[in-house]
Amino acid sequence: MKIQDFFSKHEKVALMFSGGKDSIVCLELVKNYLDKTYVVWINTQANFPEITYLMDYVRKQVPNFIEVTSNQPESIKVNGYPTDVTPINYTVIGQLCTEEKPIKLRSYFDCCGENIWVPAQKAVQSLGVTGVIRGQRADEKHRGPIQSGYVENGVEYFLPIELWTSKDVINFLQENNIDVGDRLNMSHSSLDCWDCTAFCNNSAERMNYIKKNHPDKHMHILEKLKQINHAVSSEMVGLQQLLGV
Repeated sequence: MKIQDFFSKHEKVALMFSGGKDSIVCLELVKNYLDKTYVVWINTQANFPEITYLMDYVRKQVPNFIEVTSNQPESIKVNGYPTDVTPINYTVIGQLCTEEKPIKLRSYFDCCGENIWVPAQKAVQSLGVTGVIRGQRADEKHRGPIQSGYVENGVEYFLPIELWTSKDVINFLQENNIDVGDRLNMSHSSLDCWDCTAFCNNSAERMNYIKKNHPDKHMHILEKLKQINHAVSSEMVGLQQLLGV
């Protein structure tokens, strides 16, 4: 489906905008339809300054900028840091059933859901749009479980760069005179929450970027990752003993 075909079907559309390279491409693709588009940003209140700066800029460039606020810092405090491998005894309920630990942990699905996905879904419902555009690509390591054309509760989801590669995205940005730089060259170019401790298999670029540009934040994340490593390792002791390791 082409952009013009999608907008011919929908009077009001929401573009989910994270500030990453994929959503920046989508914003460029809909530039002729901004009067029909809500540009929706989920502000988790755990942003890098460069993302806050970008959103302030975009807010002034588009007619319908919607900022939806969640509270990731409070969420982390209450429910714990996100992990790829979650030791149950370190979750909130796990600590209630065992003893208090130095750190609370949970699945990254729970953390992203509470702070990004659920607020985004509520925003779509409250805006009353019938179409949503997302910068999701099929070749991403982590992506939503939908394809372009998916319909839920009368809302159609359109993924205009679904079949693009990361290289296609970079080429498009360069061809349209959009500065790429170190951040947009990364896989996690939206950066998301600054103190995210999940997606470790795909976060080497992100950590190097943070170390270079935000050394204080890098030290904080590193300390939390050490605590997570200890938690996971300690919970594996019994399993390893049973396996004769």
